[in-house]
Amino acid sequence: MEQVPTTPPDAVPLSKQPPPETPEAVSLRTKIVLSFWVVIILLGLPVWWQTTSIYRASLPLQDMLDWADGLNTPTTIPLHIWLSASNLPCSDAQKLVQDTQRALDDLNEYPTFHQRLHLVNLGRDGQGAGGKRETMGASCGEDPASLHHGTPALKILLEPTEGNFAFTLDAVTATARASIPSGLGGDIAKILAESLYALFREEQIAAALQTVSLTSHGHNAQAFLRSQPYDVVVKVEKQLNRAYKPSPEFHLTFSLLTASGAPAGWDIDEALRDHIGPLVQALSSIADFEIQTQVQLYSTLPPTIQPTRREGQNGTFLQQNELTAFVNSAEWPLAPSIGDGPTLNFILYVPARDQIPLRVDGVDENSWLIPQWGGIQILNPPLYLHAVHGNMVPAYLDLELLHLPFETFALQLLSLLGVSHPGDPGPPRPLQLRLDAYKRLSALSLSLHAASSLGSLARLAQRLSNIPIPRHVAQLVDDSIANLKACCIFLLEGRFDLTLEHAKTAFKDSEKAFFDKSMVGQVYFPDEHKIAVLLPLLGPVGVPLIVGLLREVKRVLSTRRAAKVGAH
Repeated sequence: MEQVPTTPPDAVPLSKQPPPETPEAVSLRTKIVLSFWVVIILLGLPVWWQTTSIYRASLPLQDMLDWADGLNTPTTIPLHIWLSASNLPCSDAQKLVQDTQRALDDLNEYPTFHQRLHLVNLGRDGQGAGGKRETMGASCGEDPASLHHGTPALKILLEPTEGNFAFTLDAVTATARASIPSGLGGDIAKILAESLYALFREEQIAAALQTVSLTSHGHNAQAFLRSQPYDVVVKVEKQLNRAYKPSPEFHLTFSLLTASGAPAGWDIDEALRDHIGPLVQALSSIADFEIQTQVQLYSTLPPTIQPTRREGQNGTFLQQNELTAFVNSAEWPLAPSIGDGPTLNFILYVPARDQIPLRVDGVDENSWLIPQWGGIQILNPPLYLHAVHGNMVPAYLDLELLHLPFETFALQLLSLLGVSHPGDPGPPRPLQLRLDAYKRLSALSLSLHAASSLGSLARLAQRLSNIPIPRHVAQLVDDSIANLKACCIFLLEGRFDLTLEHAKTAFKDSEKAFFDKSMVGQVYFPDEHKIAVLLPLLGPVGVPLIVGLLREVKRVLSTRRAAKVGAH
C-alpha cells in the first residue's frame, strides 16, 4: 500500500521559563522583605523622628509681648528729693514743701522721673540728724533711716535769708541750698518748683524718648514730648543719638597714630591714671570698662584727604568736610567690638613734621567727635632742633603734652556715654548729679531693651514654627522676666542701684536668649532644604523596598485567591 507522505506540523517554540521557586525560597524572600520593613518601622522611623524632631520649650509668649509693649513696665517712677529746714519753723517748712509739690504737679504731669518731695530731718551738712540740736526745725520732718527708697536724687538745705530767693547747686555733690526769704510769699514755692523742674526736665525728656523708641504703648511719653519746647527736645535727642546705647560693659581703646616714625612712645599710663581713671571709677557702679592702648607708626591719612597750605600762614589745614573721612579704616589697626560690649575708639594723631601744625580750617579746636564711634584729636607737638636733620618731632610724648588731649578725651567719653558735661548748653550741674542721671537712664534703658528683646524672640517663635527652642533659652527667658519684675519693684521704690543691677542681668539674659546659636542655625536650614538634601538618598533606597513590598503583597493576594478558587 502506497503511503502518502505527510508534512509534520510546524513546531511551536517554547520560551524557557525559570524553574519554579521552591516554597523555601519564597519564604526566605518574604522574610527578607519583611525584615527590612520591620527594621525601618521599629528602628529607623523612631530614630529618624527623634533625631529630626524640633524641641520647642514652652515660652510665656503673651507675657513676653506684654513686656515688649510696655504693658508691664511701671509708668510712675518717682524721683525722691529730700528737703531739710533745720533753721525754719516747722510749720513754714511743711507748708513750703506741700506748696512746692503742688506746683511741681501742675508744671509736669508726666509720671516717669517725677519729683517727689520729702521733708526730712537732716543736719546742716545734709548727712543726717546727728545728735541733739537746738534749732527750730530740729524735730521737723521724717527720719531718713525710716525712708525706704534708696539714695535721693537731690538733697536741698532750706535756709532763711533776708535777701532774695536763690537756688545754688553744690559744685561736686548732689546737694543744693535754697535761700528762702522771710515771710514765705506765695511765689517762693512756685519759683522753687520751677528750679527743680528745670533741673530734671532734660532727664525726663530723655526717658520719654527712650520709652517712645522701645515700646508701642508710649502715649503718655508722646504727649509729654509734644508739651515740651521743641528746641530742648531736639537737643536731648541729638545727645542720645550721639551716644552709645547703654550697655553693661564698654571697651575703651586709646591709639597713638603717627604719620612718621616719631613719636614712638607716650606716657599713657600716667595720662590714663590722671584723666580717665577717676571717670571710670565714678562710672564703675554703672558699667564695666576695659581699657586697651596701642601705638601705630607711619599711619598715613586716606588718599582722599590732602592737607593744604596757605600763603602767609604757617602749617597745613584740613577742610571741615574732610573730617568724616579722616579715619583710614583700611590701614589703621583700629580694634573692632570685643566681647559683648561696644568699643569706643580714641585716636591721638601726630602729623608729619612738614605738616605741623595741622589745623582744621574755620575752627579753633583740633578735636572732634564721631557719633557712636569715638573721638579724634590732632596733636601738634613742639619740634626740636636736630644738629643734622633740622626740626624733628619728639620721640616721646610726656605727661605734660598729653594733658590737654586727655582732658578732651574725658569729655568725649562723657558725650559718647550720654552723660552731659560742663561744655553742654544749659546751667552747669555737678558731676555726681549728672552721673546719677545717667545711672537712672541706664537702668530704664536696659530694662526697656531687655523687654524689647523678649518681644522680638516671642514674635520670632510665633512666625517660625520650625525653629527649635532649647531648655536653656526658656530658662534665660524666665530669668530675664524675673529680673524685669524686680526692676519694676525697685523702680517704684526709687532704688535705682538695685534697679540697675537687675536691669543689666535681664539685658544680658535676653540678648543671650535671642542670639542663641542653636536657634539661629535653624533659620538658615528650613525643612524645605532638608527635604532637598534627603531626596537623592531616599529615592534609590526607597524605590526597591517599596517595589519589593508591593510584589510580596501581590503574591500573597494571588495565592489566597487561587486557594479560594481551588476550594470551590
